[in-house]
Amino acid sequence: MNWSEKLNAPFPFYLNDDRKNVALITVITAFVIAFMYFFKLPNDLSLTLGQHFLFGGITFVCLIINIVWLPRIFPNVYDTENWNLKKYILLNIWHLVLIGIGSSLLDIFYICPEKTVLENIMEANSRVVVKGIIPIALTTLFLRNTMLQQNLKSALQANKELQKIQSLKREPAVKNNNTVTLYSDTSETLSLNLPDLLYVQADDNYSTVVWQNGDGIQKKLLRANLKSIESQMDNVFTTRCHRSYLVNINAISLVSGNANGYKLKILDTDILIPVSRQKSKEVMEKISQWRNVMELS
Repeated sequence: MNWSEKLNAPFPFYLNDDRKNVALITVITAFVIAFMYFFKLPNDLSLTLGQHFLFGGITFVCLIINIVWLPRIFPNVYDTENWNLKKYILLNIWHLVLIGIGSSLLDIFYICPEKTVLENIMEANSRVVVKGIIPIALTTLFLRNTMLQQNLKSALQANKELQKIQSLKREPAVKNNNTVTLYSDTSETLSLNLPDLLYVQADDNYSTVVWQNGDGIQKKLLRANLKSIESQMDNVFTTRCHRSYLVNINAISLVSGNANGYKLKILDTDILIPVSRQKSKEVMEKISQWRNVMELS
């Protein structure tokens, strides 16, 4: 994975819940106060415990503004559903800038009014950067581990559902009734049984349909975008899991999850289909729904 892919990898917008985020911010603030009090640099200011709490208060207010308030005011800017590592890094830089501004003002007007404005600004911001690295690193590890645990839990539940689907699966008595004909933009057609479908992969205005029959895995390229193919498919069997992939629920043998999201393993193959973050909840729900349908059938 190159740097561009790493920076665009999914990353949680903190805990995606205001009450949990306020609790997390409170813990971070308490850590910052304790860290400032016990970890002192040679040129650090001699502060009272109350003054340490003032700087902690600045941290708390700035984080509340950035993590709780601004996403409500600017939901398009804070697109928390599509949050990634690059946005997380930029937000942390903005945390440091905002806390640096607040700390500079506190130094200028209360802590060190005898110093010049430039001296206070430089000292306050250097202090914020040096003492902000460890809280940011610890918070990053916590959030990444939280996302990993959530993805693993969801993948485990999905795999239980898939096992039930496999145990309930029977050869349909009227399999031909599930035949679908796909039409391309060039009037070319493809007829196949939906239960045989594995997945469809799109590339701009072309889609590769992949299915399995007695002759093994078959592929056919059609001049049709994925939206067109999706509209022609029976939604009972298929689900859109990615902007470039449409997958048959019955063809999924395993769901793997890690800190970067989910992948779907196709039955009797080594093929792994990515699941976009926007589609992950929908895919998990579709697996559960299909298991319920099979139990009732």
